[in-house]
Amino acid sequence: MKYLDFLWALDMMYRYYPKYHSNELLLLADDILKWFNNELPEDSSALIYLKSCYNSPYDALMAVWKEILLISDTFLLFRRN
Repeated sequence: MKYLDFLWALDMMYRYYPKYHSNELLLLADDILKWFNNELPEDSSALIYLKSCYNSPYDALMAVWKEILLISDTFLLFRRN
């Protein structure tokens, strides 16, 4: 997985996925990107939650990436037809 591909998928979903900002998966992806870039404070509830669910930012990113690909590929197929 490339970081730019991940950002592209998020951007595509922002444009075409209904209720993008209310989707828990995408909010989770935003928090994971912040964790990956060390932008979350150590006492952040989001960071505590992420650390309880995933071993590393990379593991979290890969798990969410698979889910985003499933959703974005579906939208791309409909958009092409």
